[in-house]
Formats: sequence, C-alpha cells, structure tokens
Amino acid sequence: MIRDPHLYPPIANESVHDVVLTPFMVRVREATTGGDSTATLVFRRSRPEKIAVALWEWFGLRIKAEHVIAEANSMLTAGADPIILEDECGTGHLSFTLRWRDRSVTVGVDQDDMHSGQIVAESDQFGPGGNAEILPNDEDFLEELAISLVAITPPTIRVKEDDNE
Repeated sequence: MIRDPHLYPPIANESVHDVVLTPFMVRVREATTGGDSTATLVFRRSRPEKIAVALWEWFGLRIKAEHVIAEANSMLTAGADPIILEDECGTGHLSFTLRWRDRSVTVGVDQDDMHSGQIVAESDQFGPGGNAEILPNDEDFLEELAISLVAITPPTIRVKEDDNE
C-alpha cells in the first residue's frame, strides 16, 4: 500500500515502479484496491456567457477528460469495466459523458441563442440535487470525478456560490 498517495514521487511498499505513475494514477489504484477513495466534486453555478467563451471552456474540459480517462483506465485491474468517454452525436448538442457502469456525468453546452450559451453538468448520481444549473469548477474536477466513478465511497459534493470561495 502507498504510505501517502498524495506524495510525489509516491513511496510504495509494493512496487519500485510506482515512480513512473502520476499522483492521480496512484489515487485511482488506491480507490480500486480498498485504499483511500475520498474525492470532492466541486461545481459552480452556470451562467450564460458569450458562446465562444462557453465553447472554449467546454473544449478544455473535453480534452482534459481524454487524458484523465486514459490514466484512470490504465490503473484498473485486468478485466475491469473501463471508464467510458462518450460524445453526443447527431443531435446538434455539444456534450460528452463520462460513464462507469451505472454512474455517469454529462457535460454539455446549452446554447441560448446565436450569441450566448452556458456549460452545464448533469448527473443523477453526482449532482447537488434540485434544478440548479451547474458546471465543473475547473479541470481538476475531472480527476475527482474519475475517482468518484470507480470508488466505493461516495464523493463529497460542493457548489461554489461565487468565484471568491
């Protein structure tokens, strides 16, 4: 087991190869092998903005999602269900879903008109509840989400009310 999974480079009792792993990869391994699986999903309120700004932020999240899922899936045991990244297609709606078994989160862009839109995240399992329009607080959200998808322990969910929190 890892003495401190957030320490880099990781110090392992089991493998000298852990130095080639990112701290996130070590966290995934810990979460899937009965170790520390605590995660915090931080959302913020979604607000309409210029469509170009919303798309730019969404593409940043989508690109980071590919990276995170590749690292997370590399740490799952042989034969385990992988985390799947699905793009919505054929609907005219720009969104992607991260899915593991029956758990998922969808991040999309809702376009209000030709000039404005907003990023929204939707999940039956990992949302704060209610009808609040929320989005991931930042790209670090995706690592926390990957841990939350495969972990036994449910994540802590927090919604930032403003940018000063």
